[in-house]
Amino acid sequence: MLRRCLAAARALLLSLAAALAVHAAPALAAEGAAALPPTIKIRPVLVPVVSVRGDVQRYNHLEVTLELMNASKVPEAQAIAPRLQDAVLSVIYTGVEKGWIVNGSIANAQAVRQKILERSEALMGKASVTRILITPVAKQASWP
Repeated sequence: MLRRCLAAARALLLSLAAALAVHAAPALAAEGAAALPPTIKIRPVLVPVVSVRGDVQRYNHLEVTLELMNASKVPEAQAIAPRLQDAVLSVIYTGVEKGWIVNGSIANAQAVRQKILERSEALMGKASVTRILITPVAKQASWP
């Protein structure tokens, strides 16, 4: 019971932090802070947490954001968003299979980011993506 409460509190805090970051970015730019790089958000990915018996215990939601080299790449990225989503989903499930993602948590972030970078550059061209941001958004119990 305590674990569930802590998990719910953590998910709430992560959601609040993400909401604050979204609202703080324009304010920082207006105050003269360095402009944030152009980005494209990939739809949240559900990562299954599978028991030893093979049952799905719960799902973790991960959000992936690609920082782009420049603003001219944004329309191109938006046009191929479904392909980028598919590439990220494929990498996440490969990560589960290869042990980069264990119990829904990323154990080898460098490998996951590198594969996402390779797949996104294959779709958009070399040096199109400058950084891969991966954010755990929430945990969700499995469906009965």
